[in-house]
Amino acid sequence: MSAASVATHGRRALAQPQWLAVVLLAVAAVGSFGPLAPAGVEGPVTGVAGGGAWLLLALAGAAAAALLGGAWGLAGATVLSIVASFLVIMAQRALPGEGGWGYWLTLAGSLAAAAVATGAISLMGTGDTDAGGDARAGAPTLGWGALPFLQRVLPAATVPFLLLLGWEGLVVGFRVPAGIFPTVSSIGAALMRSWPVLMADAYLTFVREVLFGFLVGLAAGFLAGTAIAFSGFLRRGFLPLATAFGAVPIVGLAPVLGRALGVDWESKAAVVVIVTFFPVVLNTVQGLTSVDPLKLELLRSYASRPLQIFMSLRLPNALPYLFNALKVAIVLAVVSVIVAEFLIPGPPNGLGQRISLSAHRGQFDIVFAAILVSSVISMLMYWAVLFIERWLTAWHPSSRGS
Repeated sequence: MSAASVATHGRRALAQPQWLAVVLLAVAAVGSFGPLAPAGVEGPVTGVAGGGAWLLLALAGAAAAALLGGAWGLAGATVLSIVASFLVIMAQRALPGEGGWGYWLTLAGSLAAAAVATGAISLMGTGDTDAGGDARAGAPTLGWGALPFLQRVLPAATVPFLLLLGWEGLVVGFRVPAGIFPTVSSIGAALMRSWPVLMADAYLTFVREVLFGFLVGLAAGFLAGTAIAFSGFLRRGFLPLATAFGAVPIVGLAPVLGRALGVDWESKAAVVVIVTFFPVVLNTVQGLTSVDPLKLELLRSYASRPLQIFMSLRLPNALPYLFNALKVAIVLAVVSVIVAEFLIPGPPNGLGQRISLSAHRGQFDIVFAAILVSSVISMLMYWAVLFIERWLTAWHPSSRGS
């Protein structure tokens, strides 16, 4: 097959319409003419404050984009399908009672169409359309230059929207009371309303407890691991105890630390120190001792001093092990400190205490807002560890992607 025919085949494959998305959008359009609410409550969606016209316009535009095909056509179908699902949820919110069959059909069809269109973009360039670089070189008008960008960005942006809209649509459609399960919109409103309080709680939890305990546990664990690595007595005597003590459940340890150190932030920071210390010790010992014997003999043959061997061979070899421990420890530290704030009742400060108190009061929108803040800060801390790891271990094959 010539390069021109390969390019033509690639263009035709990319330009094919996404018929499954079109069918799902047609199902959603049928639902838009059905009742949003049960009989006797409200008419079809087109009668709800004029919102039905915008909904039908969004569904028609999404179907046209899916029929157009190609990367940009499917991207437009994804966006318009998400807009349609948002519009039907907003229309249902204005009505009393649970959703009717028209609401559920429209919501399910539009969300499924967005998922199918995004999935089709993700699969472009594979299988039959993997006619390779020739097709890419010969089909600039099909959006090949933008295709890698869409494949990276669109699924990552679409999936959260689908999950949040599905959550919102289910809660709104079934009229779940706020005291049982809140809507996404109420969680957002609670987050904005309680932002100063949540930031003060986050400062206490993540700066004074997690970050302080993490740094102390890292320093102590690295020093202890270095001492164990160079001492056969400590390696045989202390290392098994460190392994066993690292398996102690934090649920049993936190109340003991609360009684010993008090109910303020110090006892929670001590929990983080313990959670961080033992993984760092074990991985530091492994990294410092599992060096290449040939490299070690080479340095010794050049009369290198022990400190030079440590800095030029043992420490660089231990860094990947150490960062593996830190990535595990930062996740465990956040979970452990939240649990410790549950188990060590103290001043009503900290995200763990905020979650516990709000749950007892039935304020589940505040509970989810606090969980969201905790999750975002946890991800930022994890990414910070990843950034430092890539900076310090750029020479390692894992950092080069090979």
